[in-house]
Amino acid sequence: MYNETLEWIENALDSLHETGKMGSLHWRATYTEEDHKALKLLERWMREKNLEVFYDDIGNLFGKIEGEQDKIVLTGSHRDTVKNGGKYDGALGIICAIAAAGALYEEFGKPKKSVEVVAFCEEEGSRFLSGYLGSRYFVGQLSDDILLERDANGITLTEAIRHAGFSGKRAQKSLQMQKVERFIELHIEQGGVLEQSGEQVGLVTSIVGLLIGKITIDGHQNHAGTTPMHLRKDPVTRAAQFITEMNQWAMAYNEAVTCTFGEIQVFPNKSNVIPGSVSLSFDIRSTSPAILQEARMRIKNLQQQEDGFRYTLEFAAPNAPAQMDEDGLKLLEEAAKKLHLSYRKMHSGAGHDAEMVAQNIKTNMIFVPSVGGISHSPLEYSKMDDIGHGYLLLKEFLREIAWGHEEEKA
Repeated sequence: MYNETLEWIENALDSLHETGKMGSLHWRATYTEEDHKALKLLERWMREKNLEVFYDDIGNLFGKIEGEQDKIVLTGSHRDTVKNGGKYDGALGIICAIAAAGALYEEFGKPKKSVEVVAFCEEEGSRFLSGYLGSRYFVGQLSDDILLERDANGITLTEAIRHAGFSGKRAQKSLQMQKVERFIELHIEQGGVLEQSGEQVGLVTSIVGLLIGKITIDGHQNHAGTTPMHLRKDPVTRAAQFITEMNQWAMAYNEAVTCTFGEIQVFPNKSNVIPGSVSLSFDIRSTSPAILQEARMRIKNLQQQEDGFRYTLEFAAPNAPAQMDEDGLKLLEEAAKKLHLSYRKMHSGAGHDAEMVAQNIKTNMIFVPSVGGISHSPLEYSKMDDIGHGYLLLKEFLREIAWGHEEEKA
């Protein structure tokens, strides 16, 4: 039965990955045709595993096994991908959750607490500036400003939601969320710690907070050959200076913060023209709210500079650091020992939907190793044996929490 489950998970990963193919590029952005194809697959698999399917008003997909009590144990992950990403990030957590919930229902029947599997929308922030849109909505933290964000084609988030057939109606706190007792998310590590250390699973203790946004620096466009260096207002030079300053600042904190400028756009982007403007993204992460606040102030201080440049700042919705639930962590340790799985308690340097959910609900995460520590890449890969370990741990956790400490049937 276990080998059959692993085969089902592997085939499901392949099938779901196919929905995001766009010629030579892979991208499954939320509220697109690719997303629609993925949802139809996920709906089918949920029903085949005896889960009742429904959506909320923003398009988060749920599959439910009704329990004897009103309380809900929630599990799952996000269904979207980054542009040109791999097939494990997000998708693995949903597929393993469907498999685990379905197997437990088949083995033990109706649970004491209801179990819901969620496929959150737009975690990556690859279409709209702010990420975690589905989980933000779920915990009542999707603001009007986020709903007005536009994608590269000028489509607002509200327009995209409605075009996909959802109302986008916003509630401060959903009744469904108020019934959720716990959330557990299985995910690939997206780093190389587990592979290097040799542990089979990771038990997450905390998740970094993120400061994400965009800086546009306007200078003076001019001729590259006739404008002396001392008369230039070159925004690329100023951007390079600022990037260097921020990297030096981050390095002074050793491993307490990361700072990345991953997207740079130059206008008009011609070799013989001094640019008129440059836009650069920033991605700053730390478990320290004080460090994130310091980074924000450093960026905001750009607008106080009197250096002949004009600075326009755009901040994505804030993402605070999150601590995982201690009782849940202890239960995961006990389950790992019961299953004879080696484990490591570890911090997550990547953001996850669990980060948003943890602000309101007891939350935990399971990591499985990533080969080579590679993620957000077509080369992203996790071995099926490693995936199997994570699946078994997730299943045991759900059994303990939702079915209530029953001994497994022969």
